[in-house]
Amino acid sequence: MYSLRRTLAVRLSLTLLIALVLVGVWAFLGVHRTLRAQLDQSLGAALALELDVIAAGAPLAPHGGPADTAAFVREFNRLVVLRDAGGAALAANSPLAAGLTRDSAAFAAALSGERRWVTEPWGSGWVRALYAPIPPGLRSRGAVLQVAASTAPLAHANRDTLFVIVGTVVLSLVATAFGASWLARSAVAPVEEIASQAEEIGPGTVGQRITAHADIEELQSLITVLNGVLERLDRAFAAQRRIIADVGHDLRTPLTSMRGQIEVALRGERDRDEYRRTLGSVLEDIDHLGSISDSLILLARIEAGELTPQPAPVHLGDLARAAVRRAEPRAAGRRFRLDVAGASEPEVIADAGMIGLVLDHLLDNTIRHTPNGTSVEATVAVDGDRAAVVVRDNGPGIPEHDLPRLFERFYRGDNARTRAAGGGVAGLGLTVAAAIVDAHRGTITAANLPTGGLEVRISLPRRAP
Repeated sequence: MYSLRRTLAVRLSLTLLIALVLVGVWAFLGVHRTLRAQLDQSLGAALALELDVIAAGAPLAPHGGPADTAAFVREFNRLVVLRDAGGAALAANSPLAAGLTRDSAAFAAALSGERRWVTEPWGSGWVRALYAPIPPGLRSRGAVLQVAASTAPLAHANRDTLFVIVGTVVLSLVATAFGASWLARSAVAPVEEIASQAEEIGPGTVGQRITAHADIEELQSLITVLNGVLERLDRAFAAQRRIIADVGHDLRTPLTSMRGQIEVALRGERDRDEYRRTLGSVLEDIDHLGSISDSLILLARIEAGELTPQPAPVHLGDLARAAVRRAEPRAAGRRFRLDVAGASEPEVIADAGMIGLVLDHLLDNTIRHTPNGTSVEATVAVDGDRAAVVVRDNGPGIPEHDLPRLFERFYRGDNARTRAAGGGVAGLGLTVAAAIVDAHRGTITAANLPTGGLEVRISLPRRAP
């Protein structure tokens, strides 16, 4: 694990250091090139003056300055030598100039009429020299004029420039390090404050949201995502509490019933038929508990992605007929009618077992929540590139405000529909059906009919998505 603040500061400092070094190198080379050009220009000007002196027939003007090399370079720094065609020195402006070396290539180029700048050794240092030919009419006085200047002042100027540049880079780097540290701290501070607010939000702080730095554009998406997660967690916690309460209620009801029946049976001797009735009633309650457990496990597996559909082409009409046949033995006076619209039965891409389970839950919901004598109609039809199964009944329906919650876990409504079925029975059948349909990329909706009763519609794709 590494510190984002330290990483930002180091990377920013390194980036600026590289930029400063590149700028410093470029500036140093520019200054060096400028000083070198000025030196060459001054040598050219000195050469022109000396040529005018030679053309006037005057001798080279001697320099009466100090003989000490360092002082001479510091005060005058101009060395002039007149050479004959053989390279011998005919005249010089200073005894120090007589010690100048002769560059053979530059001297030969000057003899041929060219001017040539060279850098050549001189004593313990170097000089910048310009070789130029004497005009033909003055060749009797010499062949080549050599004008030179020590590069020591240039080297000193380069060192001073380098010192200034290095000092500027170092000071800038120090300032950059402090600035980068401050900038990194300022950049990370909002994230740390957001994290601090997030840490303060616990399961008991329902409805609390992150508000720190919500006005910063770059952080708005992060805060929006975090608040969205908190909102979903709030809904999940609320649903979890509701589910736990509903599960406790629905488990307590059959358990209390079984306990009461068993206690009554144990208070005295009972004949065989009474024991059988008691055991049969207890068995019904056990089946109810098993149904709740199986539905919870199935729903959890579907939502966790452990149980996924295995789609294959299947006739939806065949699945509906099989579901009606399975429902008729427990219909208890309800009248079923199946209608498959169209000349050919619609074919869908679905998991036959899972869609069959959905139809079982729909019909079972109708049986459980409608009175005896209710008519139940199941219709299978084609709807464009989808196929639909519609289950209608002429029962009491449900209140409109309960419709959006019909597919929630353990939905319980104290309404005419549940009273007609013998009380508020909660379950997971429609929740499981909705989860299965959603896994098939289908839709399931419920609506009250104008003539009374409830309509549940399932729509499934006829082709693979």
